[in-house]
Order: sequence, then structure tokens, then C-alpha cells
Amino acid sequence: MLKSQFKNLSFKFYFVLLGTCFFVFILTFLSNGSLWSFIVALSGILYAFFAGERRVICFVFGIFYSLSYACIAYETKLYGDVMLNLLYLPINFYGLFAWQKHQEQNQAIVRMLLMRGWIFCIGLIAILTFLYGLFLQSQGASFAFLNSFSVVTQVVALVLQVNRYVQSYVFVTLANIVSVVIWFLIFQTNQESIAQLLNMIVFLLIGIFYFFEWKKGAK
Repeated sequence: MLKSQFKNLSFKFYFVLLGTCFFVFILTFLSNGSLWSFIVALSGILYAFFAGERRVICFVFGIFYSLSYACIAYETKLYGDVMLNLLYLPINFYGLFAWQKHQEQNQAIVRMLLMRGWIFCIGLIAILTFLYGLFLQSQGASFAFLNSFSVVTQVVALVLQVNRYVQSYVFVTLANIVSVVIWFLIFQTNQESIAQLLNMIVFLLIGIFYFFEWKKGAK
């Protein structure tokens, strides 16, 4: 089963994946970024690429990324991201089993969200962003409401993703835009965070690309 997760993937896929990892490594090295930050970013990149290809193995990378990124987020007082990635752990485990039940040629079968699903998700994000933002603000978190929106939207996106909905990439793209802004602001005062900034940019680009890929393969 493990071997099958890496089979039937194009040369283009592996070329772009390795090129992205090398690009992030070089910029991290040139900016004197930390090795640990690069390793965390690398696990996130692997998760994003294999999730885009609908391979169950992505959740293994996701579990490591959630634990390691939570440590980095704690150091920068992004408490929303800490809680988010701890919440990701059980969701990633659930995804491991859920995707195995709905596969076709080693890929998870994806589907489309109905209008009532859209309305529910948007309403839920709006309400929870406001409430969670107030909580983060009371805890002295950095970028409380931006972080709140990013966290809430990513949770909704991940739940949709493990349930194989194409629209997960719409919500994750919105969350990634906000995450890029947050890490760019952090980068202005902490050059060692370059790997995480690049990681968020990669997430953003991957999310946009795979939205169209999942849409083409939706049933």
C-alpha cells in the first residue's frame, strides 16, 4: 500500500516537487534561516503536493507537520495556529482511514459541495472568526483576528478535504492568503522565518492549482 502511494505520478509532479523543495532550501540558506524551520516547511510541502494528488500518504506528512509547526507557531505567539495544528492531529488520523475507503487507482474520489453547504460553511466561518478572534485578543496573541480567520477557515477546509470536497481548496486558498500576509509581517522583524513565509506562498500556489485539478476529477 505504501509503495502504491508513490506510483503512477508523473515526472512533472516529481520535478516540480523537488524543484520547490530545493528553491525553499536555497532561499532559507541564503537568508540564514534555521534548519528546523526548513524541515517543518519541507513536511508541509510534501503534505500539500500529495494531498493535491489525492494520495493517502499525505496525512502521514500532515501529522508530522502539525506537531512541528505547532512548536514554531508557539514561539511566534501565533496561538491560533498552535491550537489549529493540535486539532489537525485527530483530523489527519481520520483522513488516513476515510480516504482509504473511497479510492480509485490509488487516488481518493472527490465530489462537489452543494449550495446549502456553501452557505453553512461561510456562515460558520464568519461567526467563529469573530468569537475566536476575541479569545485570541484576550490572550495577547499576535494578529488576533487575521490569525482567527486563517485558523477557522483552515479547519473548515481540512474537514472538507478529508471528506473529499473540491471546495476545500477554495477555503484553504483564502486562509493561505491571510497566512502569507501574517508571515510576511513576521519576516520583517525575524529573517529566520523565511522558510515559513515561503512555505505559505507554496501552499497558496498549490491550493490554486489543485482546485482546478480536483474540479476536473470530481464525481
